Amino acid sequence: MSEFLSPHPNSGTGARSMTRSTPGQLEMDVAVSTKTMGIVRTIVTAHLRLWGLGSLVDRAVVAVSALLDNVVKHVPPPAAGQAPVAQLILTRIPGNGLFVSVHDAEETFPRPGVATVWDQRGRGLRLIEECADEYGVSPSTGGGKDVWLTLFNPDRPPSPRSLGEHP
Repeated sequence: MSEFLSPHPNSGTGARSMTRSTPGQLEMDVAVSTKTMGIVRTIVTAHLRLWGLGSLVDRAVVAVSALLDNVVKHVPPPAAGQAPVAQLILTRIPGNGLFVSVHDAEETFPRPGVATVWDQRGRGLRLIEECADEYGVSPSTGGGKDVWLTLFNPDRPPSPRSLGEHP
């Protein structure tokens, strides 16, 4: 995976990221910017295919992109000239689906926006709502928040469960 994190000599994208991967789980600490989003999407896609969850790739990539885009737009950077930092965790739900969590330092919970056809903002949570089978926001014990979602394989739907605390 290191080839995905090394900047191309002509790209101008110095992606600062740390990944930890174990069977069925991926953790990424990412300095989130519009330049690093494509790299993250590539890594997410590769892991889902590796885990046999290819049927979830499209929904997962859209949802992860929306979550990280919210970080770019709403989380202050740790210092001037730096990108906001987030932790992305993907956990395979054996035989059934995927759990996704994005942790950031901002304590304000996201709220759905109202977007018109021409607006360029205000659709992030709506996209997540459309892609995810369940989603929610939980305060993090160390500060900040976790925005999480679950995606289930359409061929093997889970038993219904109400939205609530972080699983």
